Amino acid sequence: MASSYKKASLRKRKASGSPMQYGKERIPTESDWGNYQADLDQKWAHDQYCGRSNEEMQPYFRNSPLEGASDLEFMPEVPFRYYILGYRDFVMSGHFERLGASDAASCFLNLVTRKLEKQPRYIVPIMPELLSALEHVAHNQAEFQADENIYGNFLKKLERIEALYTESKSRYRQYP
Repeated sequence: MASSYKKASLRKRKASGSPMQYGKERIPTESDWGNYQADLDQKWAHDQYCGRSNEEMQPYFRNSPLEGASDLEFMPEVPFRYYILGYRDFVMSGHFERLGASDAASCFLNLVTRKLEKQPRYIVPIMPELLSALEHVAHNQAEFQADENIYGNFLKKLERIEALYTESKSRYRQYP
């Protein structure tokens, strides 16, 4: 009974476009997703995430760290900024399914690198919230059981991220 009430309430909030809160962050509304129907990858991400809190997405990230990171890649700006923080929390939690730690850590570093390379406006304003997690991952590659021969050198990836962030931060920091 409570579950059907929760779903009905969620549908109402999604339809109205009113903000939903999770912690200090606002869960992206339907309008934040823009014209997601025009892109199959965005539609998939929308269908998996829209209206859900980062807390609700933790099991999804835990079960599918590769797919979770891929979903984030195709999100519009506002949902991306919200859900990357949930992915960060997942990586830092240490709660991984079998063999998921290395994939999650590598995907996190690679996703941040790609966003800084291709869509810096999406990520630069939230980089201060990601940096300590990125540093932790890079300095603890062995803890994530990420073989350097397979996943590359995490410290070198961090250096690349820091260089890209330095290049971009003065230009994109003013974006909301």
